[in-house]
Amino acid sequence: MRRLKNLNPDIYSENMLIKAAWYYYKENLTQNEIALLLDISRPKVVRLLEKARAEGIIQFHIKGHERNCLSMEKEFKDVFSIPDAFIIPTPVHKKDVSTSLSKACAQYLQSKLQPNDMIGLGWGKAISKTIDYLTLDPDSNISVVTLTGGVNYYLHNRRFQKGGMEQFQDIHVIPAPFLASSEDMAESLLSEPSIKEILDLGKLSTYNIVGIGGVYPDATIIQEEKMTVNELMFIKQQQAVGDILGQFYDKNGNLLNLPHHKRLIGTPLPALKKLNHVIAVAGGEKKTEAIYGALKGKYIHTMITDEATAVSLLQMEVNSQNDIHSGL
Repeated sequence: MRRLKNLNPDIYSENMLIKAAWYYYKENLTQNEIALLLDISRPKVVRLLEKARAEGIIQFHIKGHERNCLSMEKEFKDVFSIPDAFIIPTPVHKKDVSTSLSKACAQYLQSKLQPNDMIGLGWGKAISKTIDYLTLDPDSNISVVTLTGGVNYYLHNRRFQKGGMEQFQDIHVIPAPFLASSEDMAESLLSEPSIKEILDLGKLSTYNIVGIGGVYPDATIIQEEKMTVNELMFIKQQQAVGDILGQFYDKNGNLLNLPHHKRLIGTPLPALKKLNHVIAVAGGEKKTEAIYGALKGKYIHTMITDEATAVSLLQMEVNSQNDIHSGL
């Protein structure tokens, strides 16, 4: 094959990536056939395909799930009266649940986002991983705004990673900690114009992604040192089953009256209910009660979870209804 001359090396390299990916995934050519067609070695084809995946040129959207999980998703939406649900197969290894759900959330967002949209971000491992797996068109002009304070450390670490925060047009971060040292300090911070401006901006976000935390010693809120185990155990004694944005609720989704809440810097749960399209990402046996409470509290519009968790949640609702009918 005659090679093109006087071509910008970067453009030529990208051209080769796209061609190799197209021939392999769209035309179903073998790596040897592509090597002959592009006049390069087979190892070079392998490297091109790996690079195309790493740079987001190749993106996988598994469509089989739509057939296999459609009936469960429909039942889930009907039972919990939410607009949408995305239920994925449960990973073989439980430790992979968070990673798989983050990938699912990234796929879900990529199918929904439109140019110039803005994403509201909660905090936690699932949210930060979702950003890692999200791949956006550089010309889409998508912006992000944080929904709580105290998340700048993991956003900053991702700004310069490929496929991370650098892909966003604008990044609006609440310049404050997650939890103030006192109620007076929280009140003072919340009156700051720079903080009020970001909180008001969050009301304009098109999609909002939040995690759901459980109430157990190795919960993310403990791992990230946002509170101590003793503080969390005290909150559990007040009938808390889970939290969203650091705000705890009971099994029916009722927000608890806790001193802790008055020290938080971020979007209150009653305000979260009024935001556009709130997407919750959570799964696993430990979080079942927390997710159930969030669904009963009507805090979310779309639930992204796995099959095993979805089955447990549906059974919990059946048991709850049976208890009501039996007068318990």
